[in-house]
Amino acid sequence: MGTAQATHQTFEDRLNRINKGAANTMGEVHIGPRDEETARAGKATNTVRMKSRKKKVKVGEGSNLVLVPVAIVIGGLSVFAGQAAAFHFFQDGGLMPVTLPEAIGMVEPYLIHAHLVIGGLLALIFTWTFGFNGTLRKLAVVAGFGAMLFGQAQMMERFPGIYANFFSEAYVAQTLDKTV
Repeated sequence: MGTAQATHQTFEDRLNRINKGAANTMGEVHIGPRDEETARAGKATNTVRMKSRKKKVKVGEGSNLVLVPVAIVIGGLSVFAGQAAAFHFFQDGGLMPVTLPEAIGMVEPYLIHAHLVIGGLLALIFTWTFGFNGTLRKLAVVAGFGAMLFGQAQMMERFPGIYANFFSEAYVAQTLDKTV
């Protein structure tokens, strides 16, 4: 019983000190707040770590230094793809040769501009897909479109093999004869 009596006496002494507002002499706090003024130094041991969320990158965000040249190339490729599509769709023996009756014959003269419509639609689709939202980027697509449209003959002179692969050798020869 001596140990129980000593423990009980220690407990009562502690309660008396707490009630008086005295300092903690035991060195341990079992009930109530700490008696220390400052918390221990170092990192807290009971921290909860939050997972870092990855920042979503939106399409079209970036500097004009990178996206303007890309927009120029996309404009040029749109014209090239429009010309190739119109060549393979509407020529004699193509995928969709156009033989129109006399009543609808007034559409036939405009088929020479089909590559502009196809290329323009492709340019609009690519502009929307790649998020070229700024005025400078849209103007870059238009500049690439115009440069390829008016520079087709020079590109064909410089790279006749590539054009022969996409069109035909006869078409390349005929176009080069017209420009000379």
